Amino acid sequence: MKTQTKLVICHLCNFASPYKGNFMASLFYLEKKLEEANADNKVIYIFYRNASVCDWVKEMVQNNKRVYFFNDNRIKGILELKRNLKNNNVNVLHLHFCFPMITLILLRLFCLNLQIILHFHMDVHSIPNSLINRLKHKTKTEIEKFICNHTVNKVCAVSEAVFNDLVKYKMHKNCSYIDNGIDFSRLDFKCEDGKKMYHLLDKKVAMIYGTAFHRKGVDIAIHAIKDIVNRYNLILMIICQNKNYVLEQIKILLNEIPEWILIVPSQENIPFYLKMSDVYLTPSRGEAFSYLMLESIYCGTPVIRSDYPGMNRGLPFDMVVSISDVTALQKSIISVLSMTDVEKQAILSEQKEYIVKRWNIDIWSDKILKMYLQHIN
Repeated sequence: MKTQTKLVICHLCNFASPYKGNFMASLFYLEKKLEEANADNKVIYIFYRNASVCDWVKEMVQNNKRVYFFNDNRIKGILELKRNLKNNNVNVLHLHFCFPMITLILLRLFCLNLQIILHFHMDVHSIPNSLINRLKHKTKTEIEKFICNHTVNKVCAVSEAVFNDLVKYKMHKNCSYIDNGIDFSRLDFKCEDGKKMYHLLDKKVAMIYGTAFHRKGVDIAIHAIKDIVNRYNLILMIICQNKNYVLEQIKILLNEIPEWILIVPSQENIPFYLKMSDVYLTPSRGEAFSYLMLESIYCGTPVIRSDYPGMNRGLPFDMVVSISDVTALQKSIISVLSMTDVEKQAILSEQKEYIVKRWNIDIWSDKILKMYLQHIN
């Protein structure tokens, strides 16, 4: 997609994961597509200060990418942000994982011609139970809606489910969604035998991502698995960034840390974990767009998910259980572990073909580029 219009994009990201994952891989791919569309196009990245310690950010600096840091939402930090935008002639500010209200107000006053796109990577707000918290929630939402509608040019959602949420809350008059794209090249390499490394060759491995313990439904998975571990020689492997917190939550549930639970650290090489798993569990209570669900299937691991709307990707042979239904999750796990290799591969093959066609990163980057051009023109 060749373009005449010069684009200078700034990605402002509140993202400080210890690994860059698909999110940053997608932005790098988008940068490449922008440069192919017009050699004069350029991209700058502004991260919140806490990302400065991340190895992948340091690597970006070493590779001469245009990287800056946003210190805070106070006037000094906002003026520095404005200066970076002006010095680089930025015409599109694309915000990810953040909604800095004061910053948006002042940027709109300072930079009238700047096109601001607010990208929602998560659900809007779940509604609290208590009356006081509901009133606080409503007040906060109304303030955000007002600021959003008067400062932002466009709101973009990562999935149809998040888009429906934004429409429901009337977050912005100009709202649409672009399904996330996946850089499958990150997953296309051979890994060491994880089961061998962890001495689990005689075990079945159920895996779950557990950093957001409650939201990801780790407690549901634990209750579903605890009564069948001996029958199926099963291990629950929990990937997380906050091991001590996860251990505390497990002790609350079981009063101990059983031998059949193994906690492993998050890492960039996610296929290493996925390819050693016999089933990936995602009984989430909340989800905007689950990369890992699709990446697991791509790596050859069956997935069982909850029926939370943000998890529905329309997959063939989708294995779905009701949120918090421990019995249904247990039955689904048994069903997957009882499949023959032929049955499992037939399902995974059709699912993988659908995923590659549907969430190709080329499709995503072309749609994002088109969105930029529509606003600049």
